[in-house]
Amino acid sequence: YERSRVLVNRGHGRFDDAAAAVGADDLLDGRSIALADFERRGALDVAIANQAGRLLLYRNEVEPGRHWIEFELVGTRSNAQAIGTQVTLYFGGRRQVQSVLAGSGFCSQNDLRLHFGTGRDTPEKAVIRWASGLEQTVLAPRIDAVNRIEEPRG
Repeated sequence: YERSRVLVNRGHGRFDDAAAAVGADDLLDGRSIALADFERRGALDVAIANQAGRLLLYRNEVEPGRHWIEFELVGTRSNAQAIGTQVTLYFGGRRQVQSVLAGSGFCSQNDLRLHFGTGRDTPEKAVIRWASGLEQTVLAPRIDAVNRIEEPRG
């Protein structure tokens, strides 16, 4: 049993523990953690399963005006859940890369939808590299929304 931690990346290999500030500094025996937008409002919430203890659900509060985008990918040539597919999102002169993973944690599974926070920026494009090897570019994907994208069949 150790106090739970919430680490905030400050860059250059530095992290600050914000657990006490966000009310997540319990002493329960945490076993698994999963991230998902449980309320479909554009913020990843956190569910923690504890050994012989209660389930904890932390609601993520995001500053107003901060944008997000999600991709719900459907494979046709690849597997139906798009496991192994990679999305690179370009916005504000930067890029973020995420992959659809199966078994994303010990005794847990994050939502298969890929969630990106873009701050105040609007994405220019998303490049999807499907598990089949096919590459697809989506220009100006919808912001503050779930973008359901099906793998091209051809």
